[in-house]
Amino acid sequence: MKFPHTLAAALAVCALLTGCSSQAGSAPGSASSTSPGPGEGEVTPSGTAAITPSATATADLDDWPTQPATADKLPAGIHSTAFAQGYSGAAFLARLTNRWNITLSAKKKNDFKANDAWPAVWISSGSTHPTPGTKVSIAVVWSLDGALESLTCTADRKATGRAEFLRQCAELDHPGAHPQAAASWLQRTTSAVDKVFAQANKPVGSALHRSGRAATYLQEYGTNENAATYALRIFGTA
Repeated sequence: MKFPHTLAAALAVCALLTGCSSQAGSAPGSASSTSPGPGEGEVTPSGTAAITPSATATADLDDWPTQPATADKLPAGIHSTAFAQGYSGAAFLARLTNRWNITLSAKKKNDFKANDAWPAVWISSGSTHPTPGTKVSIAVVWSLDGALESLTCTADRKATGRAEFLRQCAELDHPGAHPQAAASWLQRTTSAVDKVFAQANKPVGSALHRSGRAATYLQEYGTNENAATYALRIFGTA
C-alpha cells in the first residue's frame, strides 16, 4: 500500500508536541507554536531521531509489528491519505477542543517546498496544561480540499485526565469508525505498551488497530516511566 504522506515523518509529531511542554508562554488552551514534522509539517527537532523508525524498514502496513515493539522496529515510509472525501472531522474536533480547552492554531499550508512527491496539506495544532508541568496536545492534518488525513493526540503520563483525553481522541468519528471498540483497544494497548516501555526504556509503539480506512497506533516515549508521554495517532489508509 502506498499513501501520500509519510508515516515515519509523522512520528516526529510526538516529539514536537511534547518537546515544548516546558516553554514559557504556552498558556493553557493556547494554540501550539509547534508544527507536525516532515510529511505533515515543517520542522524536525533534534530529539526526533529517538522516535523515528529505521529508514531501512519496509514501507508497508503489513510489516507493522503485531505486538508492542521499540520504535526502531516500526516500518518507515508508510504513507497516509484522507479517511474519506468530504469528511473534515470539524464537528468532532470542535467537541474535543472545547472539552479540553484547546485552541487550534489557524490552518497553515505546507507545500513541502513544492516537492511533487508530497502533495500540499493544511496543518493545525494546539495544546493545554491540565496541571502545571503537564501537557496534552492535538495536531491535525487535512488535504487541500479539506478532508481529514490524520489526528495525533499527545499527553504526558502524569497529566490529569490523560486516559480520558486519549480515549476521546481514539473515538474519532471517521466513516467506518467503531468508537467503543477503539476505546477498548486503547485500554488494552496502553497496559501492553507500558510493560514493554518499562523493560526497554526507549520509545515503544503498539500494534495497529484497524477500522474502516483508519489505522491507529499508540506510542510511549520519554526519559523514564515517570516522565513518559503517550502519543495516539489515527490516520487514513487507501
